[in-house]
Amino acid sequence: MERIKELARAIAFTLTGYRPQHVSPETWDREYREGQWDYLRRMDSLAGLVSILGYCQFLNPASILDAGCGEGLLAEKLKLLPYTSYLGIDVSREAIASATARLGDDRSLFAVADAWDFETDHRFDVIVFNQSLYYLADPAALLAKYQAMLAPNGRLIVSMVDNARTRAVWRLTDPHLRVEDAMTTIQGKGRVTTKVFLPN
Repeated sequence: MERIKELARAIAFTLTGYRPQHVSPETWDREYREGQWDYLRRMDSLAGLVSILGYCQFLNPASILDAGCGEGLLAEKLKLLPYTSYLGIDVSREAIASATARLGDDRSLFAVADAWDFETDHRFDVIVFNQSLYYLADPAALLAKYQAMLAPNGRLIVSMVDNARTRAVWRLTDPHLRVEDAMTTIQGKGRVTTKVFLPN
């Protein structure tokens, strides 16, 4: 399976100039243990989280899938909403253990899973990729896979910090999806773009 993923990454880069920012699960675990991602809890990292929260509040989903949920920073914000079920997935066991300990309950579950390998029969009203899509091979194909997991009238929400890599991701994904709405937030020295996609 790893050879297939590596081949997909190489082909995507050759065709588009995009190379995913590949990080191994072991590296993610070490970085979470060492607190390297704690800065995301600061006030100056709120922009993307707040834009997703705003969209979710408007859409009022009963079920949410958060692909690449990390330690549950978005899940913590979404707790304000009256959803019935939330599932956060991430490749890092360390991050999932932390999210489960802090936020797991009868509405909110977390599971260790690779985004490409994840399968479920459940259908979600909203599927979120918050700062995670640019770590994954062939983002357009991945979003097509996740469209099949949407409930009727469901939405994909993708949020990414603005840089050359993420602009390449948007160039890959936008032609294959229908953008319902988008916002760009500026906070400190960074810009974050969040888009809501309708399924094709």
